Amino acid sequence: MDATHHNHRKSPMSDHAPLTIHWLVRLRWAAIAAQCVSILGVRYLLRAPFPLAPLAVVVGALTLANVVLEVTLRRGRSISDRAVAGNLLLDIAALTALLVWTGGAMNPFTTLYLLEVALAGILVSRRWSLVVTVGAVAAFGALLVARPEAVHVWHSAGMFLLHVRGMWLAFALTAGCLWYFVDRVNEALRRREGELAAARIEAERARRLVALGTLAAGTAHELNTPLGTVVILASELSEILVDHPEAQALTHKIRAEVRRCKSILLRMRSHEHEPEESVSVSVGDWLPSTVGAWGRDHDGAAVSVRINVGAMGLHARVRPEALRQAVVNLLDNAWEATHTDVTDNGRISVSVLPGTDNTVVIEVADNGVGIAPEHLARLGEPFFTTREPGRGMGMGLFLVQAVVSQHRGTMHVESVPGDTRVRVTLPVAG
Repeated sequence: MDATHHNHRKSPMSDHAPLTIHWLVRLRWAAIAAQCVSILGVRYLLRAPFPLAPLAVVVGALTLANVVLEVTLRRGRSISDRAVAGNLLLDIAALTALLVWTGGAMNPFTTLYLLEVALAGILVSRRWSLVVTVGAVAAFGALLVARPEAVHVWHSAGMFLLHVRGMWLAFALTAGCLWYFVDRVNEALRRREGELAAARIEAERARRLVALGTLAAGTAHELNTPLGTVVILASELSEILVDHPEAQALTHKIRAEVRRCKSILLRMRSHEHEPEESVSVSVGDWLPSTVGAWGRDHDGAAVSVRINVGAMGLHARVRPEALRQAVVNLLDNAWEATHTDVTDNGRISVSVLPGTDNTVVIEVADNGVGIAPEHLARLGEPFFTTREPGRGMGMGLFLVQAVVSQHRGTMHVESVPGDTRVRVTLPVAG
């Protein structure tokens, strides 16, 4: 088992084959241009006795192969390791043909064989990279067999200085190509690692949400009975205290709060087995009704709602109940921040603004106590709260961030004493 797995190791970039083959195509175009310049320069400027016709045939064949490959890529077809290795072997064959007519094994550009071997090690699996390596070694050996007399050409023709300069140029070209390709591969790997890290964070958040959802579903079932008991007892107290208006008001308040709890539990149970579907809503039209309903549940709390002219008519594809709960959590946090012993004349505002890159922004702002700088980085962690014990569980912003992530949006918090702003950015529906 271990040997089989060892021999069929995937290349580091196998999941990015279309991307890497595009780089290979670009490198080949650069190589073709360099070959044309080199052939014409050596032939006409240095008067080297190289035949143009066979060289032109090789460059033409390589150009045609690259055109076919680029057309295939533009059609969106996947590229296998075998196809990548085949193209690298084609490059080796073309390089060998060019070298046969331009000095054989003594041509300094034989170092380009190493470029093909390096690219194979990066782009394809171990088996195919070994095939390319063997092909490069065999091609170099074939030069000695095909043109044994070429070994002494450079010295006998008095072209040793040109040969040395060619060695430097070939080394510089190989080094530059390797730098470019390895740098691009490293960049792709870094980007992929970032994507994987973000995916792991999202998976962990989803796992916690599933656990919370299971807990919430069980809680919803279990709370239904005691809440019903509270309603019955409140009704009986209302009858007993019929001659006490203040007590009557309290019992009415108890029943109203219980009805609110049962309404919340009903919403939780309605989405327990049937996930909410996404719909396209006008954010500027949807938000005021959500804020108004929250205000009625908070003794008519005054919240100003501002719809920016640029945001009018902007639609986002959302799950309305999930997003409503996220906005309610933000409003609850703002309410807590503006109703403390150190705050006076608390104000809460909700705005809808046009964002950048085809997005719409929901901003909830308050003039409460603010959030300490050392706590800002931890906002969104489950069970992290800055409130006093017993006044919060630290789940509000975690749930908000989870909902926003599910909508492919972002959440950003800015806070100084007297000015806290939470911005939820959502993509505009296409």
